[in-house]
Amino acid sequence: MVVSAGGAVAQKGAGVSQIRGGVSIIDTATNRLATGTIKTGRFPSAIALGPGGDRAYVVNAGGLHGGNVSVIDTASSRVTVRAIAVGRFPEQIAISPDGLRAYVADSGSNAVSVIDTEANELAAKPISVGRVPIAIAVSPDGGRIYVSNAGSDTISVIDTATDKPATRPIKVGGYPLAIAITPDGSRVYVANVRDDTVSAIDTAAIGQPVKTIKTDDTPSAIAISPDGRLVYVANARDDTLSVITAATNRPASKPIKVCGRPTAVAISPDGDRAYVSCLASGTVSTINTVTSKPAAKPIKVGPFPLGLAVSPDGSRVYVVKN
Repeated sequence: MVVSAGGAVAQKGAGVSQIRGGVSIIDTATNRLATGTIKTGRFPSAIALGPGGDRAYVVNAGGLHGGNVSVIDTASSRVTVRAIAVGRFPEQIAISPDGLRAYVADSGSNAVSVIDTEANELAAKPISVGRVPIAIAVSPDGGRIYVSNAGSDTISVIDTATDKPATRPIKVGGYPLAIAITPDGSRVYVANVRDDTVSAIDTAAIGQPVKTIKTDDTPSAIAISPDGRLVYVANARDDTLSVITAATNRPASKPIKVCGRPTAVAISPDGDRAYVSCLASGTVSTINTVTSKPAAKPIKVGPFPLGLAVSPDGSRVYVVKN
């Protein structure tokens, strides 16, 4: 099985134990846990919030016969849907801008599952993509899905109106593990674990050479500031956060030192904070993006924190623990 954070580290020789986990919630006003662990399914790996923040969708890798998605009501912090069945070894999830569809990258099925979020069931047949799809993102207008195929070193581009390829797969670096889109949809950034690079794709010039940006060792997660100016890349083996200026595709500063084995990064809605989950310490670090220094002490969340999501009002950070 390939798990987003574990997969990044395993590519360079380190293993990660798998245990049953769930979701913890951090209150950003106090930098403390707001609840106990919300149990979801077996081996949760990623989380995404609906556009209004009222629902959280958690990917559970499950077992050999398939994984599933749990739905949490964020007002009550309760699981309202235990298991929407998807493909084998699902990894990451993205929600359409209108909130009506959830797209899940099924790494063991080489496909994307499409969930109707009103009916909480599959809306269509799985969409075939490349080998070992892991990361997934939806364009701001909802018209396209971008899927990183770690086993093919490509990005699949899917037209959401037809659920078919919009272009040929785009060649990127080795073992693309994470993906993010600028708020205006003009660029897609892809973290390539095996090459220690980020690929920058101009969405208006697909088919043209892709810009390659060097990072620290094992870039495993990526996020973009709300204004689209900065790209943040978590480097799992160097324990750093690279910062790239989107306008130039060059480093904006020296890498920021963070806690051990960063596996996910998320940015607050105002852009002032970067939250980084760290596998080695079981913590989430808060970075002041203006000063590039810690804004608070690391928050202990428990073993193997992986995916992160920040509520639309910035008051909560949701942490998936495996």
